[in-house]
Order: sequence, then C-alpha cells, then structure tokens
Amino acid sequence: MFSIALILYSIFIVGYGALAAALVYHVRTYTIPEDSLHTFIIPFLTLSLVLIILSLYFFLRIPWDTFAT
Repeated sequence: MFSIALILYSIFIVGYGALAAALVYHVRTYTIPEDSLHTFIIPFLTLSLVLIILSLYFFLRIPWDTFAT
C-alpha cells in the first residue's frame, strides 16, 4: 500500500513542480518588469515549499502497516 501511495504522491509533486515552473517561467518571460506580478513569485515559491514539506511530513506520519492491501 505504501509503494502505491508513494508513487501517486511522487507523480503529484512532480506535476505540481512542473506547473509551478511553468508559471514562474511565464511571469518572468511574458510580463513587463514594472508589473506587480513579479512580486508574487517569491511568496508563491516559499509557500509552495512550506506546504510540500508539510505534506511530506504528514505523508510519512501515516501508519501504512495498518492498512490492508
């Protein structure tokens, strides 16, 4: 059960990373430097990193051996 959940969790994290990278690339490439949208990149990445660390912590706290396969 743990391996299936780990695979799905990894796919989700990789997909989120790709989406976040595309958003940051889009903001840096296609907006003008004076646009206030540039100020949201650092808080977005910081909050994303904090939430990913929290999700990993809670994912690892699940008692996987109690689930039936």
